Amino acid sequence: MGTPDDTIRVGRRYNGPPASANGGYFSGLLAPRARRMLDVEGDLVVQLHAPPPLDTDLRLAPAGRRVHVWHGDVLVATAAPQAIGTDTVEAIAPDLAEQAMFRYEGHGAHPFPTCFVCGPRHPDGLRLAPGPVAGHGNHVACLWTPDASTDDGTGTGLVSEELVWAALDCPGGWTLDPLRSPLVLGRMTARITALPRVGETVVAVGRGTPGDGRVHSCTTALVRRDGTELARSTATWVRLAPTASPQDTKAAIS
Repeated sequence: MGTPDDTIRVGRRYNGPPASANGGYFSGLLAPRARRMLDVEGDLVVQLHAPPPLDTDLRLAPAGRRVHVWHGDVLVATAAPQAIGTDTVEAIAPDLAEQAMFRYEGHGAHPFPTCFVCGPRHPDGLRLAPGPVAGHGNHVACLWTPDASTDDGTGTGLVSEELVWAALDCPGGWTLDPLRSPLVLGRMTARITALPRVGETVVAVGRGTPGDGRVHSCTTALVRRDGTELARSTATWVRLAPTASPQDTKAAIS
C-alpha cells in the first residue's frame, strides 16, 4: 500500500478538454506532492508530456531532482524546482476587469466549452470569463469570486492551492487567440504569495506573448482589489491543428 503522495487522481469535474484534466488544476495538484517527495520549498515547474487522464490513479516516482507522473508506461508529467522568473503583469482595476468580461470570446465560441475553469457549459465550473481589456494591448482580465466549493478544507476559509493554479491557467491562454486553433498547456510555473479567501472577489489578469511557431508564452496573476498580487504564473502553450487527435495532442506537448 502506497502513501497518499505516491499517486495522484483528477476527478472528472476538473476537466479541460472533455477527456483530460485541466492543465493548471493538474499542475496545482501535483506541485505540493512533488515538493514533499523532493523535500524542497519554493517554485516548481510542471511540464506536461501527455494529456492527464480523469478518474485514474497516476503513479508518482521521484528521479533525482524531478518527480515523474506515470500512467502505466506513459509519462504524463514532470515536476522540478525552478524559479518563476521576473515576468510580471499589469494590475487591472476591478471595474475594467468587469467590463472585459462582457467581451469574453468564449461566450460565443470556445474550443473546449466544458472546461472546468473557463467553459461556459461546464455545469459546476469556475466560469471565468477573461476578456480583452480596453486600452491594454494583449491583456485579458475578469473577476473571480471563489465559492464554498473552492475551500481548502482546513477551516481557514482559504481557497485550495490547486484551484489557484487552475484560475491562473486559462486566462493566459485567452491572450493567445485560442479560437484560431485550440491550444493546450505545455509548461507552467506558479508562485502563490497568499491564498484568496472564499467569497473574496479578486481580479485574474493575463498578458500573452505570441510566438512565431506553435509554442507561445503568457504571464497571469491573481490580484486583490487594492492591487496586491496574490499569485502569479508563467506558462507556455502549444497550438494544436484544428482537427488534432489525442495522439496529436500528446506529441505536441511532449
